[in-house]
Amino acid sequence: MYKIAVCDDEEQSIKEAITLLSEYKEDNPNMDWEIDTFSASLELLDAMDKKVYDIYILDIYIDEINGIELAKMIRKKDEKGAIIFETSSDGFYKEAFRLKAIHYLEKPLLKEELYDALDRIFESDELHYLVIKESGVLVKIPVDDIMYITSEDHYKRIFEKNGEHLIRITMQALTDNIKEDFFYMPNGKMIINLKYILKISKKEIVMEDGKVFPMPRGAYRTVGELFVKYSM
Repeated sequence: MYKIAVCDDEEQSIKEAITLLSEYKEDNPNMDWEIDTFSASLELLDAMDKKVYDIYILDIYIDEINGIELAKMIRKKDEKGAIIFETSSDGFYKEAFRLKAIHYLEKPLLKEELYDALDRIFESDELHYLVIKESGVLVKIPVDDIMYITSEDHYKRIFEKNGEHLIRITMQALTDNIKEDFFYMPNGKMIINLKYILKISKKEIVMEDGKVFPMPRGAYRTVGELFVKYSM
């Protein structure tokens, strides 16, 4: 499920955005999301301490913190979230795209333009991540950064480039959420990102961080082919 934040100090603009988002969802029934709305910049920033958002729809002229400044603050907390600006002015194009905004839409929002922005987000790699709940806090992990996952009874330990996470979840739930084909599950107790394999032999799989996994019986040829595929 995607999390969307709409921040605008005009109630009518918020209603228009929600209406168009609802229409988009009706046209794309497989899409699942929830929307939080904010009338002030600080409200959104405070909410980000407890929730990870996937998409931010920001007005440029909100309050004493304009949309550009708000986006800069968002980027300090979240480098991956997709940002869409909406405004009655076209004076901030350069600043918007320096912040890697997906789109810059002029008010009133046009259905076709918002649809195009959403299509670009969902068809891009921006949202390829795993959202987990760790110690009561939602954490967003870029899927590409996950090196491997191991099982510890009812808990799973996720090793990524910048650290590790221990969460209570099933392997089935993880595989349902991690659908990229560069992940390999040698058995029911581990998931390996093929991009992070350093070397293999008939006895073992060695990861880039030095972690060694035993090569499953009869899997050497399959793992070898995948290793070559994702090492190129």
